[in-house]
Amino acid sequence: MTPADLSADLAAYLDEVTAPFPEDSAARIRADLTGHVLEAVAPGEPDAAAIREALAALGPAAEVRAALEGQFFTRADVAWLERDGQMRRLLTDGVKQRMPLWRRALWGVGAVALLTWLVCGWPGLPALLGSRNFTWVVPVLLALELALLEGVQQLIRRQPVRSAAVLRRMYGTLFAPLGFALSLPVFAPSVVTEPLLLAAALGGSLLGAYLKRPREALTLAGKAWRGAR
Repeated sequence: MTPADLSADLAAYLDEVTAPFPEDSAARIRADLTGHVLEAVAPGEPDAAAIREALAALGPAAEVRAALEGQFFTRADVAWLERDGQMRRLLTDGVKQRMPLWRRALWGVGAVALLTWLVCGWPGLPALLGSRNFTWVVPVLLALELALLEGVQQLIRRQPVRSAAVLRRMYGTLFAPLGFALSLPVFAPSVVTEPLLLAAALGGSLLGAYLKRPREALTLAGKAWRGAR
């Protein structure tokens, strides 16, 4: 039985609630709300009065629509997602797991070992570029940085497709300043003790990300982090 078969009131209610959403989201919302209405009415063939009572219990259509806009992307949101070239690729290909966990772990160990060698060397192996003496602080900080960045990517991959694409776009934009900020204590410890230099370095890095940011992705980031569909 379709919503139109049940009641003109239900059909009008669903039309008003789902007006801002794309077809796939609208279909999901219609099915969910219709199910709630059918559960609320008495068994058997529901009449118009029972349906109106069930709709009143759901709340005004405008309020329900506003609440759902935090759970689903609207047509306007999706229109931007499909206009932006990088977003379009992410939506088409998905945010893929590029390699298995064990391989990523090996890659991380290798990256920490190499960067530590460059910065301060290892016991019995002088630094390739830096002049600092070896300290365990360097590989520990590098490992924590890589683990943090990998953890963020894992959280992104668990989100629905559209949310994952928005978050991946934001991650790509902020990756450089985030990685730069996290790496300062390792590669330039003297900068950390100079507040003005530190503020200038972080400010310049964040300004670069701000200037190249996709404004819509920033606007949609909160909705995407909550797992909107």
